[in-house]
Amino acid sequence: MSAINKIPQRFFYLEWIVLNAITVVLAWYVSWALISLIEDVVGGMVGGQSRTTEDFLFLYVLFPIIGLLTGIIQFVLLRRYIPRLAGWIAATVLGWLMPFVIGFIITRLFVPGNSTIWIMAGMLLIGTMIALPQWWQLRQRVLHASWWVLAYGLGWGTVGLLNLVTSEPFPVLLGIAIVPAIATSIACWQLLDRLPKHDLESRTSSH
Repeated sequence: MSAINKIPQRFFYLEWIVLNAITVVLAWYVSWALISLIEDVVGGMVGGQSRTTEDFLFLYVLFPIIGLLTGIIQFVLLRRYIPRLAGWIAATVLGWLMPFVIGFIITRLFVPGNSTIWIMAGMLLIGTMIALPQWWQLRQRVLHASWWVLAYGLGWGTVGLLNLVTSEPFPVLLGIAIVPAIATSIACWQLLDRLPKHDLESRTSSH
């Protein structure tokens, strides 16, 4: 076990929200640029079918880039307060690859019925799976690390509500950028500031 180094200043939480949100939107534009390069090489159609290269590949490009960029930003912000987070970037990339697994399972098990419930459950599950590799990094370093998974799950579940209002990609992207960032900033506030750390510190001193 390793104790938290220090308590963040209040500006840290605003910085967390702004930088995480900007990073997700930046990943969107980077992905568009990469897809344009790919289309220049392989053409605009996939196998001569009606699905364009952009439609087919975009999420496969976007999610790993979001994972990489947010992983870097979060690592830079957290390393000042939580020791030995070297695996955070890799864990974040892995987490952002998990939605592909969840999406595959959901499409195979989908039962026609209340689509609202499926959307909410799917988005909550995606957020939870994104958070799990990060939780694995946190669990040996902070108490109550499960708050992280809860925050990500609820953040993505809230984005699911937005998806019921509009299916336009950019508003949904803004929801993905802002809502989980706010939710995880609250989790950071709980883990780094509000929740007790005495047990963690005593364990550290006893080893």
